[in-house]
Amino acid sequence: MEGNRTYSESELIRRIQAGESGLFQELARRHSESLLRCAFTLCRDQQFSEDLTQEALLEGWRFIGRFDGRCQFSTWLYGILRHRFLKSLRQKSLQEPHSWLLDAASLMTAETIDPVHQLKLNEDASRLRQAVALLPDEHRQVIELRFFAEASLEDIAAALDVPLGTVKSRLHNGLEKLRQQKITVNLFSNTGESGVKP
Repeated sequence: MEGNRTYSESELIRRIQAGESGLFQELARRHSESLLRCAFTLCRDQQFSEDLTQEALLEGWRFIGRFDGRCQFSTWLYGILRHRFLKSLRQKSLQEPHSWLLDAASLMTAETIDPVHQLKLNEDASRLRQAVALLPDEHRQVIELRFFAEASLEDIAAALDVPLGTVKSRLHNGLEKLRQQKITVNLFSNTGESGVKP
């Protein structure tokens, strides 16, 4: 940083991509708090959240040359964080209610349902994951955080640094897009909700 000059985010990114890698510390400082909140929303574990945040920032620094500005830098960092989170779950084989690795459609244990029904649930869950993955980023983020990380609407607003009303609107629109694809899996099983109003 030259003297006390404060760079805009776009200028910071441009300079870092041009070789001034030392400026990434300032970029990381600006995003670390919101990224940590988002990490905690995903995993509900402080130490794991801190580790995920550090890993995401490190990966962001290593691959900042790939950032093309088509989305906000915070959204790009969130994508890295989410990838690291899911990778950690796969590596550690964690079996938690909010994990993508669990059957998102099932309300019963495998021992209580017959194989044919289990196969149907697995197929439904797979369709759900594929459908959510194809949603626009802003809709996918809130749906993942709400129904797979079991975050409250208030937590999501804090994690993504957007107004609560924006979260509700994105959630409503994302769910409507899923309904248009005839996705019938009960997303509300973990939250007790029957619907979301914008």
